[in-house]
Amino acid sequence: MKKILKICITLSFTFLLTGCVDCLVSLNYSKIKKPTLYGELTIEPQILEKYSMSISQIKKQLLDYDFFKDWTIKKQTDSSLSIESPTSFIKEISTLTKQNNKYILSIDIPKNMLDTSELNHYKNTLQLLNSSNATCSFKITMPGTIISSNVGKYQQNVVTINLFELFIEEKALSFHIISKKENNHLLLYFITLIILLVLIIILIFIKKRQKD
Repeated sequence: MKKILKICITLSFTFLLTGCVDCLVSLNYSKIKKPTLYGELTIEPQILEKYSMSISQIKKQLLDYDFFKDWTIKKQTDSSLSIESPTSFIKEISTLTKQNNKYILSIDIPKNMLDTSELNHYKNTLQLLNSSNATCSFKITMPGTIISSNVGKYQQNVVTINLFELFIEEKALSFHIISKKENNHLLLYFITLIILLVLIIILIFIKKRQKD
């Protein structure tokens, strides 16, 4: 597994060094029982031409590895590729637990699975890419509203992690995010009570009019 992931990183990073590539990884836990891990790689056509490669060729090379036999890899356009992992892989790297109305997500990617130490040699290049138009981000969607995260920036139910910054600062691939789902039962109770009160007032008013 380590060798395969290393090949994928090397391939993606080679393209990222050109500054003409956008890379997005998205982990979606909004559907608690059916989380998804989705990635998309967009490469400028001139870069593909320069390296004499095509999206179809990249897709074929990935599918040739047994590791990806259960993954869904699709060619979106002539310059973009999408890849979706099986649920078993998501469970291997992440755990979502519930405590009362809070959800706690832990993502731990050990070095024996994904070793990014080799990227240390490219720190200056990563800093240049981080200040350029190239993007490489990891978005995590949680159930409820996020109230804390040890990495990235969060708004409402989404945490956005700049992977360039993560690699530059040599941070561990260990993320802990907490979200909170408001209890709507109390709100529904008050709404129902207000509706009933309005109906009672209307009935009283109608009866009074009938007596008059």
